[in-house]
Amino acid sequence: MSYTIHRPKSREAWLDLRKGGIGSSEVGTILGLNPYETPYQLWRKKKGLDAPTPENFAMRAGHYLEDAVSLFYQDETGNEIIKSSAGDWLIINNERPFLRVSPDRTCWKRGMARKHDNKGIVECKTTQKEIDGDSLPQHWFCQLQYQLGVAELNWGAIAWLTAGREFGYRDLTFDKDFYDWMIEEVTRFWVDCIQGNQEPLAINVEDVILKNPRHIAGKTLTANDDIIAELAELKEVREELAALDQRKKAIEESIKMTMGDAEALVLPNTDDVLCTWKAGKDRTKFDDKRFAQEHPDMYAQYTTTTAGTRTFLIK
Repeated sequence: MSYTIHRPKSREAWLDLRKGGIGSSEVGTILGLNPYETPYQLWRKKKGLDAPTPENFAMRAGHYLEDAVSLFYQDETGNEIIKSSAGDWLIINNERPFLRVSPDRTCWKRGMARKHDNKGIVECKTTQKEIDGDSLPQHWFCQLQYQLGVAELNWGAIAWLTAGREFGYRDLTFDKDFYDWMIEEVTRFWVDCIQGNQEPLAINVEDVILKNPRHIAGKTLTANDDIIAELAELKEVREELAALDQRKKAIEESIKMTMGDAEALVLPNTDDVLCTWKAGKDRTKFDDKRFAQEHPDMYAQYTTTTAGTRTFLIK
């Protein structure tokens, strides 16, 4: 086998080990198939320009619920989850050490001999979205195929729990042609972008702002015909939205005039509420202007200057 299994003594050591390569959760991003992250944003994190995404409640819940998802999969299929695969471990390709995967779980095929060909990977997901087993999220598919290739296994499954109420899974076989293409792209990203410091191209406005948080004073670009046409269309859309907003405000004003001091409007002869107009809870607001006037020295100690954001204006 052309890989080595590592079992770090702590989660911190495992996280450090993962930083030395490309993990399976990052492959979809490199291929441009992750709707939540771009190659440029990933590059910035890998190069230490931006801090790693902090673990939020959903991420922590997903980690804790891997056990539940894997047990649902075991119950549904009869395939036996390998208990020792539940820890923080890593499979690293010996020829290309930047290929690194940490499968959520591995399992044995039901009723089959416990040998390598009958071992599979189970990638466990928790989500709030409805998942179609015949049209899986593309970055999920890439993640499992990458794991199978690095682990040199022939089959696996993606199993998911939706909103804690619905379970589903999809068994998949290893696609070597797809894996080979992925490895070409991953290798190019690692060699050119990580080792060679080549920035990936910006593919959305968020990337552009990360690259260029400030404008270059005095710099201008000459608009081409396509951009001129887009600006003209944008002006029309904005005018239409402004007209709709005025109409919306006029209708709201009319309804509020009718309501007066009433809390709600209801349908005739029923208690079915059509709309409400209620005051919110009282709020306590800090008067920073008054504080600055009366305590200027103390105010100066607790104020910071933040960079201004770029504002888009049509002339």
